[in-house]
Amino acid sequence: MRLSAHILLLLTGIALTIAACSDDNGEPTSQATVYDIVCLADVNKSGSTYTLTKPQSDRLITYRSREVIDTTRIKLGNRFMLAYLPSDGIPYVSGTIKPLGYSLVTNDTLRYGYISKVEDWDRDPVYMLSSWMSQDYLNMRARLPYDTNPRVLAVMVDSLTLDAEYPDCYLVHRLEEPVNTFDRAYYLSFDMSSLRKLDNCRGFNLLLNNSNLKTDKFRFELRVEN
Repeated sequence: MRLSAHILLLLTGIALTIAACSDDNGEPTSQATVYDIVCLADVNKSGSTYTLTKPQSDRLITYRSREVIDTTRIKLGNRFMLAYLPSDGIPYVSGTIKPLGYSLVTNDTLRYGYISKVEDWDRDPVYMLSSWMSQDYLNMRARLPYDTNPRVLAVMVDSLTLDAEYPDCYLVHRLEEPVNTFDRAYYLSFDMSSLRKLDNCRGFNLLLNNSNLKTDKFRFELRVEN
């Protein structure tokens, strides 16, 4: 079984353009810059609105800014990496922020299928640097071989495990053909919200061919409320 063509992804790099940081008088400021994967919730002539949650939390935080994000590169509802100064220097409190720059993040949704029918789902390893849940999104930072060709890259839940409290989800990674290039770090964000429709689901297992420390199974909780 071959995964559908719409799962073929061109990865987005993490280069981040940062504006100069200064106060209203043009003087440099020592306020710490915060970096988060946020969702672009709204854009209008008065500014931009973003939503996010802290890792391992379901509490929705809403940020607003007078600056307008360039939506030619980011669609409403998509996640991206934002560098910003929080109001009063305190992050994760809904209110006004000052964005400094951003980079694109590879976005996708959870796929459904039978892993036994996906040929070579783990043929090309992933060097997992970090992974975390933010509300219903599974976020990852991973090193992957640089390749300008589309690749199969998806998180797929095995339909045979849908009745389990922790269904098995697989990080499918398959290059079009072997490459001899350098590795590059990418941010990935997968919408796992459809799992909440399952009666017994409390979370999920993520299985992958991990070339970092050979840890090839992680468990994540979905129903975190704080």
